[in-house]
Order: sequence, then structure tokens, then C-alpha cells
Amino acid sequence: MIASRDDQSIILELIRSANTPLTAKQVAQNWLGATGQEKVRIVQILLEELSAAGRTFEFPPQKEGFSKRFGVAPPLEFICGRILSLVEDSGGRITQQGARAALKKWEREYYDQAIGKLAREKKLFYLTVRYKFLVSEPPTPFDHLLPRQVTALREILERINRHRKTALTIEELKTFLNVYDLVKVLPGAVSEKLSEDLLREWYNNDLPRRGGLASVPIPWTWSHYESWCISNKTKPDLGKFQDFMLHLHRAGKIELIAHSMTQSLPDRESEIALKGQHGEVLYYWKWR
Repeated sequence: MIASRDDQSIILELIRSANTPLTAKQVAQNWLGATGQEKVRIVQILLEELSAAGRTFEFPPQKEGFSKRFGVAPPLEFICGRILSLVEDSGGRITQQGARAALKKWEREYYDQAIGKLAREKKLFYLTVRYKFLVSEPPTPFDHLLPRQVTALREILERINRHRKTALTIEELKTFLNVYDLVKVLPGAVSEKLSEDLLREWYNNDLPRRGGLASVPIPWTWSHYESWCISNKTKPDLGKFQDFMLHLHRAGKIELIAHSMTQSLPDRESEIALKGQHGEVLYYWKWR
């Protein structure tokens, strides 16, 4: 039995509008208004034809001994959508325990796989602050503070604001602690250019820490650059920093040196370091 296009469209729309997988009996009830054995058998055949064509997907029974169900998306995708809705309905943050508890028993079988998939796709993020949370946006440094630590910061602000001409708000402090958003709230942000003189000053400051070696790690120099940007009320730009270092290298002013054990580097340091023509991680630099 091959379903007509009209029959297929009707069945697919019924399942889609239900927002949950349906059994053949449920489809028959909604489509034909009857749940007789013959009508349910016909609907079951139509659903299996649609499933074979990749237009519906089979779901496990809601309970043991019940009939299998059909949905318009694979079970894993369906559970991903369920979890995203739970996070959104909770204001963008829900405990992992709360999200799992809100799912039905059969849905929980896909839970770990679903949140792993959503995290890899950056549709969901993890945050641990006393409890383990699922959040809809990448956590900021401030988000990692415990509630009692935020309360302490508010108390500190209240005390120091008694002695300030202009009161400092918790939002301004939050922005400062998050660093990268600092330029958004500070008026009159200036744009200073990174120079060779600054680079030489930072290099000379770091060299004694290297125990006689002539090179310094690029992440050390990046840390100086970050601090310098913040003091000048501008936003650190990793791309501009790396372009500046590469420009000096191409001009023959500095030498870039590869790291011999890149697998031991933290992800952030690998990101800050430069990349060579053959994929090597250029981690150190020195003046020629």
C-alpha cells in the first residue's frame, strides 16, 4: 500500500502539530476519527512507508508493552529540542538534575547523548556554580561566582561608594570582571596602536624569567597586551596582535620558534600562539 501525497501530508501535519511522537492508533483517531483494528492497521502501514522513505522516524514505546510511535524528527533530535525548550522556559538556565527530571523515562535514555551533541554544536553550555547548570549562552567569568560571593561584592561596593564621588554599580563591576566587554561601557574609549617600543619593553621585562634563554612565550606577551588594552580602555584583539607579530617576523625583525610538544599546551595558549606554514605551533619569539 502506497500512501497518496495528500494522505502523507495529512499524517505528517498531524504528527508535527502534536509536538510529540504518536502511535498509529493516535493518528487514526485524529485523522479518521476512529480506532478500529482495520483502520489502525492501515495507518500503521502508511506510517511505516513514510518511515522507510525517511519522512517519519520510529520512537520507542512510551511504556513497556505499548505500541511504537512515530515523529517527524529522529529521537535524538527530538530530545535535543525538548532540552533546549526546558532551558529557554527556565530563563536560559536550568540545573542538569532539573532538566533530566523534567523528561519522561524513555526520553532520559537520550539525555547524555543529547546534551553532549548540543554542547558540541554550541547550542548549549555548561556552568558549575554549586550546582551543575545547562545555560543557553556562553558563561562569563562573573557567572562563575557563587551567590555568597556576589553578595560580598555588593557589600564591598556599598562600603566604597560612600567614599566615591560617582557610585560604582554592580553592573559596571561585572563588566570589568568579564574584561572583554569593558570597552562597551567605558565612555571615550581610545584606540592606541601596538608598537615595537612596547613590545621591546615587555620582552625585556619577561627575559629574566627565562633563565638565560633569548626567547619568550607569545602568550606572555599577549598578557602584557591585554593589560595594556584595558588600561587604555580598548578591547584586546587577538587577530590584530597576531598580525602585528607576523608583520615583524616577515620584516625580519623578530624570529618565531615552534613548540616541540604542542600536545601539552592548554587550548587557550595554542589559540594565542601563531601557526606556521606547515601547521607547526609558533610558541616563542625573540628579537633578531
